[in-house]
Amino acid sequence: MKKIRRLSIREKILIPVILLIVLICLALGMSAYSNLEEGMVSMGVDEADMASVFAVDVIDGDALAKISVSGSEDTEEYKSILAAMRAVREKCGIEYLYTLYTDCSRVYYGVDADESAGRAEVGEEFEVSYAELSGVFAGEEYVQDYIDSTEDGDLISVYKPIYDSAGKIVGVMGCDYNASSVVEALNDALRKTIIIAVSLMFLAIIIVGLVINGIVKKLRMVDAKIYELVHSEGDLTRKLDIHTGDELENIAENVNQLLEHIRKIMLNIEDNSIQIDGSSENVVGKLSEVGQYIADVSATMEEMNATMEETNASMAQINGAIENVYEEIGSILAGANDGTESSEQIIDRAGKIREQAEVEQKDAREQAKDMIGAVNEKIERSKAVQEIAALTNNIITITRQTNILALNATIEAARVGEAGKGFAVVAEEIGQLATNSAKAAADISEVSEKVVEAVNELAVEAENILVFIEEKAMGGYDKLLDVSTSYTNDVADMNTMMHKFAKESTSLKNNMDGIKDAANAVNLAINECTNGVVNVTKQSVELTESIADIEKEAEVSKEIADRLNAEVGKFKLE
Repeated sequence: MKKIRRLSIREKILIPVILLIVLICLALGMSAYSNLEEGMVSMGVDEADMASVFAVDVIDGDALAKISVSGSEDTEEYKSILAAMRAVREKCGIEYLYTLYTDCSRVYYGVDADESAGRAEVGEEFEVSYAELSGVFAGEEYVQDYIDSTEDGDLISVYKPIYDSAGKIVGVMGCDYNASSVVEALNDALRKTIIIAVSLMFLAIIIVGLVINGIVKKLRMVDAKIYELVHSEGDLTRKLDIHTGDELENIAENVNQLLEHIRKIMLNIEDNSIQIDGSSENVVGKLSEVGQYIADVSATMEEMNATMEETNASMAQINGAIENVYEEIGSILAGANDGTESSEQIIDRAGKIREQAEVEQKDAREQAKDMIGAVNEKIERSKAVQEIAALTNNIITITRQTNILALNATIEAARVGEAGKGFAVVAEEIGQLATNSAKAAADISEVSEKVVEAVNELAVEAENILVFIEEKAMGGYDKLLDVSTSYTNDVADMNTMMHKFAKESTSLKNNMDGIKDAANAVNLAINECTNGVVNVTKQSVELTESIADIEKEAEVSKEIADRLNAEVGKFKLE
């Protein structure tokens, strides 16, 4: 039989169970000791409290109040209290019994019942501060709830206030109870607890070991039976014969059922392997025939593939030509649309020019009419210059008469003599004035003649301008209107033609769209057919290869079936 590599089943069960037993025993022992320790310490505290109560009862508070200074040891009060305290100390098992008093800053010894050389004197300072004992001096009791292990022994300290007859606190009773008996009892209990726990632990380990050995013995029995079954040269008819009445018997029964199930499987495998052998021979034969058929199909598909590639190339050329024609038609349609838009814009501009020409012609006619009226009016007014000539002639006539008068006046003044000298000077001045006036009138007459001549020439030119405006300018507006009307009609005809051309181009483009879509559909169909032929060719090749592989696998399956039959033949099934 095969050796165990690591831990056996017994060790795997025994080790954790032993650890669990150890932990349980330790937990139970520690719990029992803890409960015992708690109870005994509580009992020791109660004894210390009772001893301190008894000690306080035997002390006279009024006498204790008188003992507070050094030298009080010789008084009757001190001796009486000391004797009573020593009697209580010896009777109650108290290690140290003493009284304390304070000045509210320090604590001092009063009566110390110690009989050794280390007894404290009255007034000697206590080692505990007043702050720690202030509550006791205020009337509270302090009972230590644990055992304090010191160099003086295992002690439980109790402090109680001492009252006088008036109910005033006169001191504190200090009681250090000797708890060494409690400690010894606890140590003895601990030793007994350890002994009991270890004994129980070993007893439990022995019992568990015996139980596990029994289980392992039965497992080894099952293992031996299975080993014998495995090495019985494939005899699946043998059974495990174990009657232990526990789970091992169930395991043996399940193993027997498993062997029966395996035997049935092996029988099925034997039958199926024979069928597989025959089927593999048929498959190999059929696959050879199918391989030949597929080779013929593959050759035919290759020829179709070449033909479809040529057709695809021809359709590619046709598609290229259709694309070029489509682009040209698109350009023509775009040009027709642009021409239509341009002709419509030209018609719009020609209409606006004609409307503007009509408005300007109307404005020009009105302005020319106003201008002719104004010029005629100005010509009529210019004829007033002719009146200047008449006036000038009157002035000349007046100046002549004035000269005659001035000459007569001069003659009359010369006739009068000295009296007429002043009148002669005036006559001379008047004559001179008449001469100047005649000269100015002559100049005015000359200028008036030039002005009249210029006005007449201006009237003639104004008539010519009016004739030009009427004949030339208005005629130009009429011609401009005729030209714009003719231009508008021509552009309208061209716009109609461009609309018709654009409509026909659109129809042609739609027809080319249909041709292009049809060509694309044909090209797509050819591509799909080509791809399908290529895929079929590839699949034919792959199918040929797959059939070859299947043929090989069929051969392998046949070999496996043969080997399986050989292996199944090794088992004894009936």
